[in-house]
Amino acid sequence: MKNKFATLRQAENLAEKSSRKGTFKWLQAAAEDGYTHKKNFDDLNKIKILPKQLAKIIRPNYSTNFFGSAISSPIILSPMGHQTQFHSLGEVEVAKGVEKSNTIGFFGTQGRMSLDDIRKKNKKTKIAWTIFPFGDKNWILKQIRSSEKNKCLAITICIDANIRSHRYLDRELLSYDARKYGKRTNEISPNPQLALKYDWELIRFIKKNTTLPVIVKGILTVEDAKSAIKSGADAIWISNHGGRMFNSGISSIEALIELKKKIKSTKFKIIVDGGVRRGSDIIKYLSLGADFVGIGRPAMYGLICGGHKGVEKIFEILKGELKTAMINGGFKNLTSFKKNRLKLDEVQK
Repeated sequence: MKNKFATLRQAENLAEKSSRKGTFKWLQAAAEDGYTHKKNFDDLNKIKILPKQLAKIIRPNYSTNFFGSAISSPIILSPMGHQTQFHSLGEVEVAKGVEKSNTIGFFGTQGRMSLDDIRKKNKKTKIAWTIFPFGDKNWILKQIRSSEKNKCLAITICIDANIRSHRYLDRELLSYDARKYGKRTNEISPNPQLALKYDWELIRFIKKNTTLPVIVKGILTVEDAKSAIKSGADAIWISNHGGRMFNSGISSIEALIELKKKIKSTKFKIIVDGGVRRGSDIIKYLSLGADFVGIGRPAMYGLICGGHKGVEKIFEILKGELKTAMINGGFKNLTSFKKNRLKLDEVQK
């Protein structure tokens, strides 16, 4: 590994120092002035965890399964675009790190490397494919069939990235265009304008045309969660895209709290991402009812610092922190995470 690191914050600092001018700021950029991106961190920090002592926790168990496929922890890889600007092999290299960590990686139509190429170099990696609805239904069907052929574990439809947001950090980098850096083997989506014309019937269409689990990503409200479930979604993904798409001020943790308050059903899975940088962050999300917790930017820090070994290291650091936090907090396994072990007063004000 070219840049060794011991913590996520060290990886972030090293990634910034070793990136070309503009690349790291592109990665860190969020919608407008980044208020929602910052709120993901702020709201996580407002939540307090109540430890339970003398709980006889020696070897906490945090392994789980993703729709029947065993993974080492509930920490998974969120989809990220334009990865070959960070490393020449981009998604192919990230998938190798995902396999080494025995988790699942989400890749997608806005990535640089094709699903065929990712799978060709990573035959055993647990992969899910994310479709941005930037084409007609025939093109979407093509993505579904490719997902099935390449033995993906699920299909995700990303519904919160209709058009590129105004990102002040991006726009102030007048000379930097992420599309100009790194190779591409993934076809460019044919017509992003079509994303503006779809409604919830699209989820029903996808569900009708595959036997794979269907995940709807970009949920922030109870109304949209209910619509996704009614349309047949097997899982909902609570996310504000790392604050990159819409400066709404709604954090992922805030959305999760509200959703679990209003929807009691356990017939669907919940994935959440946003602001995860510590093992204790994962405990907070799981205690509020999430089944899986995604990371995005931290995996890219690892990729920049050390390719697949850096990606693997990021996951191992977080798993190590999760294990330690479970022991010191008195959590035996994933079923021991309960909302009543949290203090939520400041977030719910």
